[in-house]
Amino acid sequence: MTRVHLAGLCVAAVMALLALSGCSGSGGTASAPATTPRDDSAAVMAAAVERLVTRDHTFGEGEHRFGEYLILDHTDPMAGGAGEGPRGPARPLTGAERAAIAAVVEPLGPHRFIADADAWRTDDLEPRIPGSAIVGVGEPEVGAGTALAPVSLWCGGLCGTWLTYRVDRTDGAWTVTGTEGPVAIS
Repeated sequence: MTRVHLAGLCVAAVMALLALSGCSGSGGTASAPATTPRDDSAAVMAAAVERLVTRDHTFGEGEHRFGEYLILDHTDPMAGGAGEGPRGPARPLTGAERAAIAAVVEPLGPHRFIADADAWRTDDLEPRIPGSAIVGVGEPEVGAGTALAPVSLWCGGLCGTWLTYRVDRTDGAWTVTGTEGPVAIS
């Protein structure tokens, strides 16, 4: 057999397996659409960002609102835990993810999506916009009813938080229920 013929047989075998398993390119069958983890990433990210900027913002008890929220426009491989190393490659946030994050931050103050966190820090590691915070969200790991959402908040050389939230689906909504792994605060 030629290589082309063998490659064609391999492709045909994979297609047959997908058809037999009920998989399709849309993530589900026509009779019962499936919810893929990516479908829930926007809600998981929004729940994590809301908890981070309203409760776990390095200022202890009480509410703190920043003058402006500078949100990375891509997933942050370093979000979650300082010193753990990158958690996969960065990718642009989807329109749904950006909209969900913006919806939870909007009531707290102005925000914008930025491409490069370092461009918004001074040489002294302070935000270029006084009173602002740089927010990063890592790639969430979404399963059936539970997710892990790495996040980070930077508001100065001695003002930052990196942690991973456990986010659970309860009564149809994603809610932060705790943290998973190390928590770093500066």
